[in-house]
Amino acid sequence: MSSSHDEYSSDEESFDEKTKSQVILGFVDAPIVTNSEDPEENEEPTIEDTFIGGQPIWLHPDSKPSEKSLTCDVCQQKLALYLQAFAPMQGKLYDRVIYLFGCKNTKTCSNKKGSVKVIRGIIRDKETVDRIKQENQDALNKEMDAKLKLEKKKQLNEELTKDLFKKKDTANPFGGSSNPFASPFGSNPFDKKSQEEKKPEEKKQPSYSEVAAKNAPKPKPVKKLDVELPEYNGYFVYTDNERFKKQVNDPELDKYKHLIENADNDDFDDTVGSSTTDSALNPQTSKISSMLEDKYFENFSNTVKHNPGQVLRYYLGGKPILYNGKDEVAKKFLTNPPNIPRPAYNPSSERQFELQLMPKAIMDLEDATEISDILNGMSWGTIIVCTDVEDYIPEENFDENQVGYIEEWCGVQWEESV
Repeated sequence: MSSSHDEYSSDEESFDEKTKSQVILGFVDAPIVTNSEDPEENEEPTIEDTFIGGQPIWLHPDSKPSEKSLTCDVCQQKLALYLQAFAPMQGKLYDRVIYLFGCKNTKTCSNKKGSVKVIRGIIRDKETVDRIKQENQDALNKEMDAKLKLEKKKQLNEELTKDLFKKKDTANPFGGSSNPFASPFGSNPFDKKSQEEKKPEEKKQPSYSEVAAKNAPKPKPVKKLDVELPEYNGYFVYTDNERFKKQVNDPELDKYKHLIENADNDDFDDTVGSSTTDSALNPQTSKISSMLEDKYFENFSNTVKHNPGQVLRYYLGGKPILYNGKDEVAKKFLTNPPNIPRPAYNPSSERQFELQLMPKAIMDLEDATEISDILNGMSWGTIIVCTDVEDYIPEENFDENQVGYIEEWCGVQWEESV
């Protein structure tokens, strides 16, 4: 994949290098080219690429998610790929990919639950998995050997001490009927067994994923996808650290205010009494006016303005920038800590923010060039993806190729919700 930096190259000197951000931004690069008459002209992605649109690249050709995970819950049509992000985690011995899908039937399914889905997939190297299993077994055997040796040592101590003060068959010359050194409680003071049995062992509470992994049932057959998905235009995505311009000269939200100023004069009136009528006559203007009054949308616009070409924001464990502060998705992030739904497949864990798809992606996916196309076409402002902090996938989800997929949580901030 190409790593051009056109987004920055035109005004490199305008960025403030002292201002740092932990966010990784994604920008559209070269188009994906497949099925060309000349194979040498094909530009096809691999597992290790990040791209928007096109067809997904599965972690193994014979290992695909369930058909249900790739079907719109509203209209039952197949979903199209929005984003495939190669997102390996530091210290993990496997490849990891995030797939984000959406329904192309926007007229029917926009703003409805189940029309946008996210899947996390990992592929484990079989040799590595076998090695780790063997290491775990060796460690378990070593622990068992240590326990057996300790138990044998205890038994030996008992044998050596149990007859030390035992009563003889001959008569006691002192006339005593009992051992003067014997414990009045009838137990060996050197025998710690009874004390140790009473002492509770300190056991670390295992997590759900650890328990589930040990008791995982055998994989059940799942209906896999056997057809191609509908698709949008495909583009490779290159990534770079987020940087901020020294000074933003454009008036705040200028492109949106320009639409209001150029709207038909009949729809506007300076009097307060006509405001309701104006909104009804020009709902688009009302929508934009509502955006301008939302500080979260203002922050969203000001942040994006530094790097307007961004289609992706990645910050594992960080915070998303909200498209608005009024909908149900926003409410989940405006609490402390965030109220992100826990993974049902790993209830002892929790989810964290990982990435979000930005509205510039709509223009690239749909070839939209006008703001009106954005407002009336694919009608989301941003899609926020959160994943399990333990990166756990139930063992029964893995197949013979060591590939496992699981649906994660995504929150869609729709245009209509503003």
